[in-house]
Amino acid sequence: MDLNPSLVLIVIALFSVIQSIFGVGLLVFGTPTFLLLGVSYPEAVGYLLPSSLILSTIQSYVYREKVRIGRGVFLYSIPSVFVGMSLMINTKQQSIVTMLIGAIILLLALLRIIGIERFSEKIKIYGRGSLIITGFVHGVSNQGGALLTILMGSLYSDKEKIRTNIAFAYLLFGLSQLAVLLWFGTDTIGPMSILYGCVTVVMYMLLGKNLFQYLNMNTFNLVFTTFMTIYGFLLLFPTLLRIL
Repeated sequence: MDLNPSLVLIVIALFSVIQSIFGVGLLVFGTPTFLLLGVSYPEAVGYLLPSSLILSTIQSYVYREKVRIGRGVFLYSIPSVFVGMSLMINTKQQSIVTMLIGAIILLLALLRIIGIERFSEKIKIYGRGSLIITGFVHGVSNQGGALLTILMGSLYSDKEKIRTNIAFAYLLFGLSQLAVLLWFGTDTIGPMSILYGCVTVVMYMLLGKNLFQYLNMNTFNLVFTTFMTIYGFLLLFPTLLRIL
């Protein structure tokens, strides 16, 4: 399904600001937005991925001295992204994809409501398993960014370090997704991706970069969780009712 380029630009501009502030946003919130607009999962990834890669690169470079990503991401998360993304590309039932992503978003929102800090020690103990799950979830739903906020929040208290390491991991995840899209020959990334990327850079420089300086972590968690809960309900329950 081809969307009006103006509509795509609006969606990308809005969530570019959110990703500029939180380190995630374009894929976490942009994916369910495009699914609600009727596009397929690979198409949604194709619309959002170039802009997300550009923004993650900028954020990782600006605070590059704060990057602490270990080899575990490469050994455990990246292969899981490949597996998850490949499964979703081969899933033809759009309703199943939509419900799955909605369910994942609601589950992640519930984990955030329960309290991120409760999972800090378990994440450290089961570090490899957490990395595998995060990569797989990102591959099948584009929601790995939500888990990354839990992972990085359990490791760091400094908000710049949290955002930078989320952005760098996001960059690695995105490159993996791009490789899968190219491997399967999905025609979802085209010349308009350059324009979408330019919009992302402009929104980051004009708004996101400045708003981040005034961000309160409690506000960060509240807004993020609220958005996730709303999208989860919008994706899961209308589709479930149609099937029933």
